[in-house]
Amino acid sequence: MSWQNYPLIRLIIPFTLGMIGANLFGHMNLVVLFILCCAVLAFLFFFLKTPQDNYRNNAFGIVAMVLFYLIGMTLHTLKHQSIERSLPQDTTYIQGILTEQPTQKAHSWALHLKEGDAHIILYVKEDPLSKGSLGLSIGDTILASPTHFNPTNICENDTFKTFYDYLFHNGICATAYAPRGKWRVKPCQQKASFLTSLHALQGTLHTIYDEHGINGEAGSIIEAMTIGKKDTINKETRTAYAHAGVSHVLALSGFHVGIIVLMLQFFLFKNYLLLRWQWVCNVLIILALWGYALITGMSPSLVRATLMFTILLLCQSFSRTSLSINSCALTFFIMLCINPFYLQHVGFQLSFISVTSISLFVPKLQSFQMSLGLKRILQLVAITFICTLFTAPLVAHDFGCIPFLSILSNLLLIGFVYLLMWTSILWWAFLWCDPINAFLTDLLNGTASTMNTITESISSLPFATIEWQPDILTTCLCYVALLILSYRIAK
Repeated sequence: MSWQNYPLIRLIIPFTLGMIGANLFGHMNLVVLFILCCAVLAFLFFFLKTPQDNYRNNAFGIVAMVLFYLIGMTLHTLKHQSIERSLPQDTTYIQGILTEQPTQKAHSWALHLKEGDAHIILYVKEDPLSKGSLGLSIGDTILASPTHFNPTNICENDTFKTFYDYLFHNGICATAYAPRGKWRVKPCQQKASFLTSLHALQGTLHTIYDEHGINGEAGSIIEAMTIGKKDTINKETRTAYAHAGVSHVLALSGFHVGIIVLMLQFFLFKNYLLLRWQWVCNVLIILALWGYALITGMSPSLVRATLMFTILLLCQSFSRTSLSINSCALTFFIMLCINPFYLQHVGFQLSFISVTSISLFVPKLQSFQMSLGLKRILQLVAITFICTLFTAPLVAHDFGCIPFLSILSNLLLIGFVYLLMWTSILWWAFLWCDPINAFLTDLLNGTASTMNTITESISSLPFATIEWQPDILTTCLCYVALLILSYRIAK
């Protein structure tokens, strides 16, 4: 394993540090950043035109790293300022379009509104006669005179600072509160928007599931894993999956997209195609992934995962190689160029740590000489262990605990996850045939119920989770140790 084989890594590190520096130490003036970038570019051209030797090559590498540091800082600054500029000038009156279904909180309802370029969360007091439903639809116009308006880029109370940072990095520029009588709705009279149609489609899929006997707690698990509808899962089930270290199963993300890619590769006989035709298979898989993302409502985690696999598959098509460090690095770079605030998303961090850790050990796993069946089982166990080990420090830092039995939970559930997703495809394919569909309905409900039973049993054990929340320095040292260990194993 040599750094010479991974040139992108040497540029990605300063690029990422530039974004982290901009976030931690403040944002520089864009004019100053532009002048610095031009000056560094001039140095690069100077080194390119001079005779090459070791000294100049090293100097060129250092200057290139400085340039990528400045590019990272510039992109993060641009994104930060674009959200700040979207903040409405008049904070005493809001007129926004409802972009998501209202979410019920303890004493209010959260409405996600779009007012121009601004994304605002408006908390409203419900009417006592509403009976748990506001009767709003996506696309409705909300008119409000808020009594409280709080920009998310300014927070003087340390208690809420983490929450406001989270909102800001998700593109939400402000929160507001309007009591009863200070807001009203103007129903959408226009043709349904694209986003409204997507949510309506998800509702239609939910209705079809319910009419054919997929409901209750097992049905909520099936819907969460297939159409991305998570609002019917109760709090106890969510807690059990979190303590068992398998909460990623409930949210459509990179885990599910990875399974779908494997399933599509099987259906399209990718392993039996000539190497020069496998790019056609990759293009079809990419189209299918985005079609699935559209059907399930384009949730942020699924869009991010679909974009990641799209870039990875394109890299694979052009380089004709399997998952590699270079393709992961290029995907990481492109996604941060698209949205620099992905770097602050825990889901993005965990996805790339998992994929990169797998790519580090794939060559080693493939080199084992044994029967195909035993090799697949060994790879499954090894990949589960590697992903759990590499994500543990970050999980502990962000959530304050480590699911100690997550390796066992993942190994026990992975087969049921595959079975559920394969069965759900057959369920939709045979929706027209009642006898077969009834059998598949029982199989789906039984699979989901078994998953719940396993998860609840593991999460109820006294040593299922370990309480530990390392600081950022300790977390970084853990990853340094893991990288050194990986380097020595890969040698």
